[in-house]
Amino acid sequence: MKTDPIYLQEPYETHMEGQILTVIADQPGVWRLILDRTVFYPMGGGQPTDQGKITFTDGTEADVFQVQLKDGEINHFVKMGREPQPGEQVKGSIDWDRRYKHMRLHSAGHVVDFALHLLGYSPNRLKPLKGDHGKKPVITYGGTIEEDFKAALQTKTDELLNKNLKFSWGFKPLEEIQKNAIYLQPGLPANKPLRALSLEGVGTVADGGTIVKSTEEIGKITITAIETKEGNTLIKYVIE
Repeated sequence: MKTDPIYLQEPYETHMEGQILTVIADQPGVWRLILDRTVFYPMGGGQPTDQGKITFTDGTEADVFQVQLKDGEINHFVKMGREPQPGEQVKGSIDWDRRYKHMRLHSAGHVVDFALHLLGYSPNRLKPLKGDHGKKPVITYGGTIEEDFKAALQTKTDELLNKNLKFSWGFKPLEEIQKNAIYLQPGLPANKPLRALSLEGVGTVADGGTIVKSTEEIGKITITAIETKEGNTLIKYVIE
């Protein structure tokens, strides 16, 4: 990857200065920019794309309406009246309200997942598959169980929130993450450092999204439904 993903280490960073490395024409008036560094989170892992603005040295502003990871590179989709050029220096700023909401939703999903683990359901009886932390947050697990555990999951989730536990993250080799991980997703690369996400006193998972500093920042998490579908268990939640 050509771009330094600032958001992985500094999720609270909202502004940046950088240089355009590559310009790709996408459609009339829309270009994809690859930068040498970025604070913009690309859509993925269930977390929606960041949005914001890029400002050029001549004062031109471009709306960043989507950021995607394509062919191993972070692509910033921008709308502007002139064609940007490789080598131009730019400043970027994200829509912080949008980012922070998605940070809280993503972090909330991890709290629910950690609570499920502490109850003994994950990862053995229910295997973590994926999460969607956008407009309709849901975590999907492989497998089903017969008992009604919604109340117990809500109680354990509330407990983690009330303790105001700290999140921490950092890049580590796969072998090191394996020592402390609650579970690891299949197919993780062993030839490069991965980001480990830990919740104080609970455990560690591999993760690539943006996270708040502590469970208190998330606010109230409400488990709205637990459903089964095609052999999977769907846990739906909202935050306040």
